[in-house]
Amino acid sequence: MSSDSKLLLGLILGAATGAVAGLLLAPASGKETREKISDKAGELKSDLDKKFNELSKKLHDLDSESLKDFKEKFSDVKSSVKERYDALAVKVKQLEKELAEKMESIRKEAKPVESGSNSI
Repeated sequence: MSSDSKLLLGLILGAATGAVAGLLLAPASGKETREKISDKAGELKSDLDKKFNELSKKLHDLDSESLKDFKEKFSDVKSSVKERYDALAVKVKQLEKELAEKMESIRKEAKPVESGSNSI
């Protein structure tokens, strides 16, 4: 994989990771967080589709040998991005589940405290 491909892949994954981390650390409800994650994943997919379409248009101007080499490299990058995106999606789902469990735990712990504070 060329250094340009690695840089592009790194930028895409860095942006996605930053967006997910920002959403998970924001003070929002679980439902709002899940909606934001879903929205950001949709935006990421849309951006990747847009970039893919832009690259596809540029490919028509390349000669056949260069085109063949580029397609092979692009396919490798695309596969790698897809694999990492899928892994990131799994991680986001895991984090979402953990967040929901922690929020439920906090709610359960808060109920006895609330009950106790009413008697004071």
